[in-house]
This record gives sequence, structure tokens and C-alpha cells, in this order.
Amino acid sequence: MKNIYKFIILLSLLFTSCIKNDVPYPYIFGEILSFQLEVQEGGAMISSDEQRIEVMVPFGTDITNLEIVDLTFTEDATITPSFNEVKDFSEEVRFIVSTYQDYEWTVHVIEADFNVNITSFSIEGQIAAELDNVNRIVKVKIPFFLDKENLFIETFSYSPANAIVFPLPQETHDFSEDVIFSFEGIEWTVQVDYDNDEERIGDQIPYSDFNTWYYGGRKDDESNANRKFYLPGSTFGVTPWRTGDVGAADLIIPTGVQTVFPYPSIEEYEYTVLRTTSMLGVIAAGSLYTGEIQGSGLTNVITDFGIPFNDKPKSFTTSIQYLPKRFDQGMDACDVYVLLQVREGSGEDEKRYRLATGWYRTDESMNDFQEISILLLYGNHNDLAPYMMPSTNNERMPEHGFAEVSKSPTHIIVVYSSSYDGANFNGGVGSELRVKEFQLNY
Repeated sequence: MKNIYKFIILLSLLFTSCIKNDVPYPYIFGEILSFQLEVQEGGAMISSDEQRIEVMVPFGTDITNLEIVDLTFTEDATITPSFNEVKDFSEEVRFIVSTYQDYEWTVHVIEADFNVNITSFSIEGQIAAELDNVNRIVKVKIPFFLDKENLFIETFSYSPANAIVFPLPQETHDFSEDVIFSFEGIEWTVQVDYDNDEERIGDQIPYSDFNTWYYGGRKDDESNANRKFYLPGSTFGVTPWRTGDVGAADLIIPTGVQTVFPYPSIEEYEYTVLRTTSMLGVIAAGSLYTGEIQGSGLTNVITDFGIPFNDKPKSFTTSIQYLPKRFDQGMDACDVYVLLQVREGSGEDEKRYRLATGWYRTDESMNDFQEISILLLYGNHNDLAPYMMPSTNNERMPEHGFAEVSKSPTHIIVVYSSSYDGANFNGGVGSELRVKEFQLNY
């Protein structure tokens, strides 16, 4: 009997040794999604390709004692060391984001060069003063009856407050020519001009009042109405505006579903409708943008955002009404944004750099139209949210960082979308963004 037991145990061991665990661990990239220090200049530059983060802090910041106020990473992952334990950034700091594998991320903190920012400036009796911290210029408008040679500075604040300035503000009265204030080698220019009540007229996007509409196909095929789409403009060949409907119209089996259209009609236009729709089982957000589109279908398209443009607006204004719907990720949100780019090179060697950003995102339901005016923020600005930052990882809109703000743009991107995550085929079916005129402000 003992020999029988031994045989059964041996047979069991042999059988067990033949079983191989071929179930692989799922591949989940351990990614740092956002990062912010208590003191920094602009947003953090996050590179998923290099698994590296660069953060700029003001000149004179003690980088041995900095607090991390925001750090988010891949859901359900862990990170070591804990961000509460890290204070010293005098050398590169390494974090390990662990999913089923470990991913090493490097954080590099860079101290900015010595700089002085004027935070407030006014001349007694002025109409307005504009501060340009990028180009270090103060532009002051005064009424015609004031004497440029006998003006008095009312407020003059700057950071750091202990910087030494020359000439002394309280002794400076003649502004008949530009006055240069020097802060230990950093120069600021104050320009005083009389107000003439004239606003500069800058370039606008053609058909941006949305009062003229084109209805047709890429080749104006009149034989099949389902291959047509609506675009602001008079003909397909000249309008700079595009929608996702351009690609969907060329499906082998046309859907006839439209996500962008004038309401109630071309002839009696009141506003533009962008509606998130389910087409052949795929979520399609209503999107209206400047650029070009190649390919056809719902997913097999290549979108080249942007058109040539070389002016520098300060903001943009548009009127919208938004009626969001819920989906798996919560309440939907719309996007309305303008990007200015500087493009260098051509073909495969072309690189695109972000010059300015104006972005509006909301998930609030609007019962009526609201006029919104959004500032264009030039360069890497503190008010840029992580989703607004340029990235080479953005397949739809790759950018190689920021351009120098002194440069002129080469292209402009204008985008309206009824679902903020529409590029990934996510959104609330039925979410509707209604749009009226668009204008760039100078």
C-alpha cells in the first residue's frame, strides 16, 4: 500500500511539472501625467518618450527645499519615493512608477537666469498701461492734454523688490522719448504715447463670421447627397475650415450622418451646431477647425491642423452655448481653443513649436449663448493646464516645445469640439456645442 501512495505522489509531481504558466502580465505604461512645484515658472515639460520632466524655477529659489504640490500618475500604479519625502532638487530626482513593471522617471529642476518683472506701473492721469514682461516693455496711453515732459509716476512695483533701479522713478518726469530703467543690468523700456482712440486692425480667419456656408463634397459630387458635408465658406477649395464630416462622407457606405451644420439652414442661418454622434458604432465628436484632412472614414484619416498666419493677436472672442451629456468618464466637456505655432523645416524634418495658447474648456450646461473672450498666453505660461501643454507625443498635433515669444507665428490653429476627448472617440452622445461668430482681437 505504501508503494501505491508513493507512485501516486510521484505521478502528481510529474504532471504538475508539465504545466507551464504562459499568461503574460498586461503591459501598462507607468506614466507621470502632471507635476507641479510650489514655486515654478510656466508649466512642467513632461516627455513620455524620455520619461523625463523639466521644471523652471525663478532665480534665487532654494532648490534644496521645494515642495511638490501636484503629482499624478497612471491609475492603480504606485510611485517611489513618496512625493512627500522629496524636497531636495539640487540634483536630478528619480521616481519609480510601478505597474506590472517598473518605469524610471527623472525630474530636472532648472533655476532661471536673474530677471526683473514689473508688476505694476502707472503715470498720474494716464488712460491705460500695458505690461509686457516678455519683451520688458511698458506701454502707457495718456490723454492729449498732458505734457510728456512733465509727468509723474504714480505706481512702480517690481519683483524682486530688493533690486536696485536707475534712474530713480521719483526723479523721472520727461517721457518725450522712451525711458529705460535698468535693474542691475536688466533693462525695461517705458513708452508713453497719446491715445488716438484707434484700434489696430489685424488679420482674421476667412469666413470666421460663419454667415457663409458651402454644402457639397470634395469633388462636388451632386449624384450622392450622402457624400456631402457643410463647411463655412463658398467653395471647398478656398475655405480654411474643415470638419470630421469631410472624412466620414467618403465612406464606402456613406452614413449620411452630419456632426456639423448651420441651423436652421444655410438660407436662414442663426448659429452653427456641433453634435457628438455615434456613427457605425464609433463616437464622433462634432469638430470645426482650421487645417486640412487626408483619407476617409471615421478613423482612417490624417488631420493636419493649422493654416498659414503671421499676425500676433492678444485674444479671441466667440459666442457659444453648450449642452453636455454624460458618458463613461463622467460629464462631457467642450473645447474651444486657438494655438499659434512657429514651424521650421519641411517634410520629415519639419518641427513645430508653440508660440501662444488660448484655451477654453467647460462642462457646464448653458441655457443661453454666452460671449467668451480668451487671452492668448505667449510662451510657457503659469496659467497653462497640463492638457494645454505642447508635446511630441500628441499624435494629432505634435509640437517640439515652445518658440521664443519674440518670433512671429507661421501658422494658426482654431478648434471647436463638442467633446474634449473626441480625438480618442470618447464623448457623450448628444452633447451639443452651438457657435456664433469668431474674432481675433488685437
